[in-house]
Amino acid sequence: MTNAVYTMTVRALSGVVSERAAETMLRAVLREQNVAAETVTAQEMQQVISGPLLSRLGTVMPAARARRELLSLAGQLEARYPKAPTLFTENVPQATWDDQGETGTGWNDLLLSADDFEFDDPEYGAALAGRAYDLATTLDQDALIQLLGRLSGVQGVMVCRASGEVLRSRSVRDPAGLGSVVAASAMLFQRRSLRLLSADLGGQTVCMCPLGGYCVAVIANSQANVGRLLVELQQLRVAA
Repeated sequence: MTNAVYTMTVRALSGVVSERAAETMLRAVLREQNVAAETVTAQEMQQVISGPLLSRLGTVMPAARARRELLSLAGQLEARYPKAPTLFTENVPQATWDDQGETGTGWNDLLLSADDFEFDDPEYGAALAGRAYDLATTLDQDALIQLLGRLSGVQGVMVCRASGEVLRSRSVRDPAGLGSVVAASAMLFQRRSLRLLSADLGGQTVCMCPLGGYCVAVIANSQANVGRLLVELQQLRVAA
């Protein structure tokens, strides 16, 4: 039998999506976090709401709306359980492209060669464990984009085929001009045994990671912690 925290969350979430979708979505994210619906605490639910549930809901509606809806839900939970405050204020920044006042720089007419990239040695360090994504599905493509988009300094995320074809993207501006970067990176991945690479575009950096037959690109501004971005990309895995 589910508990009061779970029941309250499902009922509130049912006002945003259908009741069936609300329960399916919530159970899925709880299972990913190894939390049972029968025993979930208010504190654990706040962590779920501000993290994996936000990522999941952001795949079925605009990210800004998903954040507003779950911020309201987190507030209701906090009102009922004062010892479990919302975690949105401190821990869950919006993706940069959700801020309509944000501007970005284009990436047109870039001429790149192998000398413009920094490489990660595939023999260096042990691979870190992370969630596996099925990038053949738009659901996981969008979930990954939303996850990476909330990292500090990120201005865009692209999911591509290994050939360089862009499948899904979100950014503060049209990323079409980034095609030369993606194409150059795809060729380098094919020629060398690489886990990661980054290209400095002057004020912005593109970090890329091959994932099976796919590739993920993160576009970051000059304030971003590139090392952190590379660590996050290194943890990504392809679903079997």
